[in-house]
Formats: sequence, C-alpha cells, structure tokens
Amino acid sequence: MTEIGKVKALEEFLTRQPSKILQSLNKPSEKSPENPSLFHWTGHPFTDAGLVALLLLSGKEKPEELTEEDVEKAVEFASQLYARKEWSSGYIHAMMLPNSGILMANPSMSKKRTPEAIKANLLALLSEPEDPEDPNAPTCEICGRRHARLKPVYRSDFPLVGTGGVPNYFPSGKDGANICSHCLFLSQMMPLIAYRLPRVLVIHAYPYELMLEFHREALDDVRKTELASVARNFRRPENFLFEKLIEIGTSLETGKLENASITLYYFVNNNQGQEVDVIYIPNPVLRFVAFAARVDRRGWNNIVAMGWRRRPSGDEVEEFKRRYPNDVYARLLSGKSILPYFIDPHSRRANSSWRLLSFYCSEVLGLDKDALEFVKRVADRIVETLEKLPDNKLSRRVRELERAEKLYQFEGFFIRVEKDRQELGIPGALMGFDDFARILTSYGEDLNVSWKTVRNLLLFRIYERLHDKLMKASEDVEEPEEEFEEGEE
Repeated sequence: MTEIGKVKALEEFLTRQPSKILQSLNKPSEKSPENPSLFHWTGHPFTDAGLVALLLLSGKEKPEELTEEDVEKAVEFASQLYARKEWSSGYIHAMMLPNSGILMANPSMSKKRTPEAIKANLLALLSEPEDPEDPNAPTCEICGRRHARLKPVYRSDFPLVGTGGVPNYFPSGKDGANICSHCLFLSQMMPLIAYRLPRVLVIHAYPYELMLEFHREALDDVRKTELASVARNFRRPENFLFEKLIEIGTSLETGKLENASITLYYFVNNNQGQEVDVIYIPNPVLRFVAFAARVDRRGWNNIVAMGWRRRPSGDEVEEFKRRYPNDVYARLLSGKSILPYFIDPHSRRANSSWRLLSFYCSEVLGLDKDALEFVKRVADRIVETLEKLPDNKLSRRVRELERAEKLYQFEGFFIRVEKDRQELGIPGALMGFDDFARILTSYGEDLNVSWKTVRNLLLFRIYERLHDKLMKASEDVEEPEEEFEEGEE
C-alpha cells in the first residue's frame, strides 16, 4: 500500500497553501494508524460519491491508490467548475448545498467567488486538525475514523442534515451534525458525478467497483460539456437505472452480482425544503436484469414494452423510456410478479426465451426448478394435443385458457384437453390424478394466485411452440363453446 506522503511532497505544487495542509495529509488518522490512506469507503452515499469522483478523475480504482497529486488535480478541476454561475447558483445552491460557504454558492459571495478561493476552502478542510485536547470529542457519524470537526455542519455544507439552531433535529442533541472534515471534503466533490434530473440522483452500489461504473458516464458528460450530467434527459430515476443496468450487465457475469446491492438516492436540498426518495433494487432483480442483458436483450425489451401506458411505436420508444413510468420497473422494485408481461395475449406471442423465463421464475419468484420443469412437461403434452386440432378448435381452446379467471374454469380447460386427446386417439393421459392435484394446489397457499402462475407458464409455452399456427387459425368458432359451471361434476 502506497503512503501518500512518500509519493510527492504536497507543498511542491500547493504554492498558495500553508505547510500545515501537508502535515495533515501525511498524518495517519488516529482511528486507524495502521492505514495511511487519506480516504476510505464509508457506506454513506454522499461521501462515497465524492470518493468516486476522486477515483474517476485520477483513473484509480481503490482509495489507497490515491496520491497527493490526484487530490490536488481533482480540487483544481472542481474549483474551476464550481466558480461558474451555472454550477454555483444554478446547481449547487439550487439543488444540493444552499448558501454553501465552502463552495461559495451563496449569492452574496458572487463577487468574491473565484477558482482560487474555492480551492483554498476545499484544501483547508483537509488541514483542519482534530481536537487533541478532548479524547471524548464526538466521532464522525459517517466514517467513524476521525473526530467530528469543531465547527457545526448544517445542510449548507452537507445535504439533508438539517438547519442550524434546532438541536432536537440532530441525534446528538447538539447544534449541527457530527461530521469530520475529510467526510465533509468528499461531499463537496459529489456534484461532479451526481446526475441532474428534476432532482439530484446518486447511485450507491456495492461492490464499490459498480459505483464507479454507474457514475463514469456523469463525469464523462462533465468533461465534455463542463456542465452537470443530465442523465441523457431521463426524467425518472428508476428508468435511467434500468437502462444503465442493461448496459453494464452486458459485461457482467451473474455470479459476480451474488452479493451486490444498489440503492438510489433521489433528493433535493435547497431553501424551499429537503426531500429524498430512497429506491432499493433487490439483489435477485439485479441478477435477473444482468442475465437478460447477456442472454436475451430482445426478450427484455419486449417485456419492458408491455409495461408502458400503451405500447410505443418504434419512434416513441426512447421518449417513453425517458419520460413515463413503467409498470414492469415498478413491480420489480416492489417485489411483485412480472410473469404476465412475459406473454402477449393480443398477438399470442412469447415475449422472451424460455431460458430467461426460467431464470426469472427460479431466481426472482423462487419457484423450484423441478416444479418449473414439471409445468413445462405438462405444457408440452398440451401442445402435443392442441397442434392436432383443427384451426377453429385450436383457437378456441387457447382462448379458454386465456380467459380462465376462476379456478373451476382452469380445471375445465384440462378436462376439455383430455377429451380432445381421447377423440384424437393420442396414447397416454394428459396427466394423472396426482399431477392434476399438483398443478392446482402445490404452488402456494393462495390458490387464486398460484394457479394463475401456472396458467401464465402454460400460455408462454403454448405461444412459444404454436405462435405461427395460432396466428393463422380462424377466430370463428363453428360449434358452441362448452361451459363448466362452478361445482359441476
């Protein structure tokens, strides 16, 4: 591990800064004397975002790889941007750090706001000493490694921590949050890699390498435009997240996401108020989307298209992605099933491959793989029967399954298919009594939900195997439909 102080003396290039800054940078934290690294991952979205900015700007992957030159160059880069009106009043003051004195975003500081002044303020944070005379001084609530700075920290310095003068707001009961100067410094770097939607979006991820990937685009945009990234003009954070997941997931193996976690922090912090939406992405959903990106991108797009308020035309897809809520995304984030979106009853088409459906059912819904294979075998026997029916009867049978909204209607479908097998002379029964009972009762305590899961799986397999024949089949039914009344023997 490289010691920061041995890379290059900081005072070689910080000509405008006092030597005490160098002394602070070279001094290991009292909380972790064995680790000379200046910065560490904390698990807090805002400080980790600032650390991501430092790493991306320096082309490094780990905090211990950062050098003094990296820190100075990052501060220089940030200061040049923060001194501009588009950043100070239009972004930092309006959305993240209202009236910030450190970044001089307070409108009253406009005449004194220069890159040199902002740079001095940022580097001064790293020179702030801890309180050596008070061993009982409060520890930083974010990193837990250093003492909190003596000067109180309010929302003008750190987003969403409340205003001054209201001690009851803070857990410590004191006037301000207990945050150390190093964590405060990192939070000042966050604007460089945050995404600017109607609010500010920070994507916090573990392993931390994922966080670098999710925010690399933001810094690339800043370098190109010298403005905060607008996330390709997406208006909804979850839509942008799923778009990024598909892109990043293409190069990720599912196994590498086994313990991964992603949480979106979508917030605004200004003089009008403080608001934050915390959107957690369940791990099975992460692995499912990454799997879809690698094995069936087209199937994933078909599934998502079913979730819009109406199915967009080719020219409308991009607009819908950016502007409108999607029911598939909403259901995935809330833990609800998206199985119905794997099929398109209107065109009688399976929207994805069976491989993607199988992964979703086993990894997200938790359906036993043996049970899934059992349903598939039953579906193939149904297909074996239906494909031998005349077109009008084939269409009618499938429509009966599509319209089964009650359990007795679902039962009636199997009885009709069994009769069809007998009339066609197909050897062997569709299924035995035990299998019939298993189809109806073995997939959860709530029959009104579990049997519908089986119905959707059967329809998927029927559409997958018989789509062309179904589309050519006549919709006219020459003979009257058979009806099984509830309770009929």
